[in-house]
Amino acid sequence: MNEFLIFYAPFLVIIAGILLSFFVVLKDDAVTRNECKDNKETDV
Repeated sequence: MNEFLIFYAPFLVIIAGILLSFFVVLKDDAVTRNECKDNKETDV
């Protein structure tokens, strides 16, 4: 168990964080809606 925590757990946490961030970004309204493209407006 100690070897697992030292060698494998950090990589699993990093991979889980990357996958979770992609999932959260896909659920974000500001990224997924095409409001700016439809209105021909920019936020800048």
